Amino acid sequence: MKRGTIRYAIAGCIVALAAAVIYAIVRLYILSQRVDSSILLVNVIGFAAIAIVLIYLTKKDKDLEEEKLFRD
Repeated sequence: MKRGTIRYAIAGCIVALAAAVIYAIVRLYILSQRVDSSILLVNVIGFAAIAIVLIYLTKKDKDLEEEKLFRD
């Protein structure tokens, strides 16, 4: 994987986290709806999945950085 691709993927994950938070805020506060399964699924399972992807991408980015240091 290229480093630029990893950076875009990390940015995409951060945007996805922000979208999940905005979705919950809109449903709970603006539309005055109660907590239901869709909010729980998006926030709990979605956050966990995105966090796992972020951890993987961060590790991959650091591995590429270390590999670059050893090549020089």
